[in-house]
Amino acid sequence: MVIGISLPLKGVKCSMLGSLYSKRGLEVQLVTISLGMAVGLLPPSLEPLSAQGDYRVVTVENGAVLQGRVTFGGDVPAPKRLLVTKDEEVCGFGYRERSDVSVVVDGGLLGVVVAIEGVKEGKEWSASMFEGRVVDQRDCIFQPHLQVIPKWTDMSIVNSDPVLHNIHAWELMEQGGRTLFNLGQPPERGVITQSLRPRRGSRIRLECDAHDFMQGWIYAADSPYAVTTSEDGSFVMEDVPPGAYTITAWHPFLGIRAQVVKLDPGGESEITFNFTGN
Repeated sequence: MVIGISLPLKGVKCSMLGSLYSKRGLEVQLVTISLGMAVGLLPPSLEPLSAQGDYRVVTVENGAVLQGRVTFGGDVPAPKRLLVTKDEEVCGFGYRERSDVSVVVDGGLLGVVVAIEGVKEGKEWSASMFEGRVVDQRDCIFQPHLQVIPKWTDMSIVNSDPVLHNIHAWELMEQGGRTLFNLGQPPERGVITQSLRPRRGSRIRLECDAHDFMQGWIYAADSPYAVTTSEDGSFVMEDVPPGAYTITAWHPFLGIRAQVVKLDPGGESEITFNFTGN
């Protein structure tokens, strides 16, 4: 049985919710850019992911598969045009376009994190999550734009531009938000190792206090059962311990949708989340 629930992101103004930066027609490329570029940048002091937080890695017997798709209905909002006012030689001259919503053929919605809530034990963390604990400020863009990072771990912050960046991370909560860290990073500072310790949520917005058009997003996952939608808006999670769970889909601009799903031992379940522009 699947029960649909709509959960708006209360208390967070639209100005706090960002959008996907892109050139018109290139939304997919910019969302997925540099997901693998960070291999080798992680500081050697980072601990194994299986030792972090309350989540325990165990052998999953008769694990279930949860798959599905996230779609968007209605008129897709036009990209915002943001004026570049400094460091034009690096960031570009004139205006940049930043899309709040990126939709592909057949209505697939990009830039969504789908998570299974409340899983206390299960499979190991994936290699992609381990490699993904890097945010690179390159061409005045946070790359990747959206990623899932295990909570309670350290991440690497890189400035690949020959200009000063100031990364400012906000933990988004039901009522407003709070600063997680605020770091100035000139080009010569190299790699910064920063702990990721949100207290009351999993959703994090990144800003650059030196360039107001830069914006990025992190989902700090409690377990490995959290993924971003693929290039067609689909998702899949395997080796899920059987049971009843709340499944959430979060888009930084459109908010949250949720469904309650019962996963049978060795079974496969399919769900769909639909967002609208209203």
